[in-house]
Amino acid sequence: MSRGNSPERARMMAALGAEVVLVPQAPGSVVGQVSGADLALVEKRARELTAERGAFRADQFMRDGNPQSHYDGTAQEIWDDTAGELDAFVDFVGSGGTFAGTSRRLRELKPDIKCFVVEPADAAVLAHQAVSNPDHPIQGGGYAMPDLRFLQGVAVDGYLQVTGSEAREHARLLATKEGIFGGYSSGANLAAAVQVLRRPEMEGKTVVFVVCDSGLKYLSTDLWAELDEPRAT
Repeated sequence: MSRGNSPERARMMAALGAEVVLVPQAPGSVVGQVSGADLALVEKRARELTAERGAFRADQFMRDGNPQSHYDGTAQEIWDDTAGELDAFVDFVGSGGTFAGTSRRLRELKPDIKCFVVEPADAAVLAHQAVSNPDHPIQGGGYAMPDLRFLQGVAVDGYLQVTGSEAREHARLLATKEGIFGGYSSGANLAAAVQVLRRPEMEGKTVVFVVCDSGLKYLSTDLWAELDEPRAT
């Protein structure tokens, strides 16, 4: 676990009986944010531990069970809950497993559905854009990894970019308007869905996204921390 990950997550894993191995962040990384360089260091240490202990590794970036679970489960749940009345799917990509598995199955069920990849603005390598801000606050994706295994050969109808402030604003909207306490990537998904719905051809359509993280993991970040400030009554 990189030191850029939230302390709440580390404490939760330790409470469940896990041995938490902390990996120092890469030089120049922003504390509290995870970069591609940070992930490379975590990957190196994880490989070492796997070899040293002869351990099984649940590697979300490489194990085929990741996209398959979304093909078998997430996509079918979306289809059943919408009764097939959906027009687009947007997903903030981390490992690519959710997008790959869900979009593949949804296209089988409804060939004309539009599926969009969501990335952080200024770190949209999947859209073949130059990275000018690798230290964006939207954790869970935007790692500047253009060769994600699960996205190879997967059809994409478009690439959407969301800023950190947009993700923050929409995560808070999820909480205050819908009672859904999501994190940065959930907010990014909502912001991307709004972008799609603003297109003339998508007016009145149904756009689906996954609330992929809990706001509980971000209580110490600027997503929620500033809400602790006293307010005048």
